[in-house]
Amino acid sequence: MIEQIKIGCASTKTTYGHRLDTTLVELNSAAKISGLFTSNKFKSASVQICLNQLETKMKGKKMLAINAGNANAATGKKGVSDAKKLIKEISNLTNISATQILPFSTGVVGQLLDVKQLSSAFNKCFNNLSKNSWDDFAKAIMTTDTKSKIIKLSFKAGSKKYHIVGIAKGVGMIEPNMATTLSYVFTDLKIPELTLRKLHKRICDKTLNAISIDGDQSPSDSSILIATGSNKINYNNYSKKIEKDIFSVFSKLSEKLVLDGEGSTKLLNIKVTGLSSEANCRKVAMKIANSPLVKTAAYGEDPNWGRIIAAAGNAEVDEFEIENLSLKIGKHFVLKNGNLSKNYKENLGQREFKKRKINLELSIGKSKNSFTVLGSDLSKEYISINSDYRS
Repeated sequence: MIEQIKIGCASTKTTYGHRLDTTLVELNSAAKISGLFTSNKFKSASVQICLNQLETKMKGKKMLAINAGNANAATGKKGVSDAKKLIKEISNLTNISATQILPFSTGVVGQLLDVKQLSSAFNKCFNNLSKNSWDDFAKAIMTTDTKSKIIKLSFKAGSKKYHIVGIAKGVGMIEPNMATTLSYVFTDLKIPELTLRKLHKRICDKTLNAISIDGDQSPSDSSILIATGSNKINYNNYSKKIEKDIFSVFSKLSEKLVLDGEGSTKLLNIKVTGLSSEANCRKVAMKIANSPLVKTAAYGEDPNWGRIIAAAGNAEVDEFEIENLSLKIGKHFVLKNGNLSKNYKENLGQREFKKRKINLELSIGKSKNSFTVLGSDLSKEYISINSDYRS
């Protein structure tokens, strides 16, 4: 779908049996890369290396090297040296400079990489370049995900087509400040590197940075946006439309991440409006999304709206005034300007909470500022998954 990208996948035959769990993605020389990474102070070895690689201008052919099952985090100097050893081996295989290879690891924290098995698997990935598909790539990066997450869309600028492919993984330890889990979005458009970075940050802030499953942030969170430059559409002539289209792919990926959250049965779409800044709206929305009481009410399909406003009131936003507070569940007002709505009935809320996607809208002031966060419920299955994750 996007020219000049080659994908090769293989299996280490370790954590996931014979399932694909390693991937090489070869990028053309003209490709521009933007990377956003976890702001968790405790960064994985792969994130540390990526940050260093991206500080210098990447030229010539480039490569992504990804393994699932082991995060290579909390592994100290040995973790970094193991990752660099693998990069060197991949460089010798591909004739791509080691400085042009970005490593990514996801999975269990605190375990050293099985370098021997990964070396063999990456060798097979190299032999499989161009033989594997986008769908193989999406499956190969999964950990506790129950399904792969991929978006493939084509758009038009004037009479010409361009393409965007998005792939992501992650179902737990999701609440980012810079990016979320592992996500890779590719387009064949030609976008200048600085423009790409700015666009990436704007989009991430309102999509991948606006979701939460459990309030924890992984040490491996990475979001990569790549423009191969093979499509000659003039970006400047269609910049607003292109940004909107790339945003839509990030947004769809974000929703897939939440819907496949560990043990998730509900998607909470939480919109907060009216505060003096977008940042304050985000703060309140995140507080609601991360409230165990709100999440368990969603799981139990109980429209216990008192929990929603209690969480909002705990967000440490000084301008919170009850007389400015309005709350909607779906299309139904529960509160309006601090007063109970005469038209709201419990069965209306129950009907909304039985849906797979629950829309909550909280207005706390008169401004036009708003922010929307996607969250999930908290189920028995989430506890089961995370209580025996390593067994």
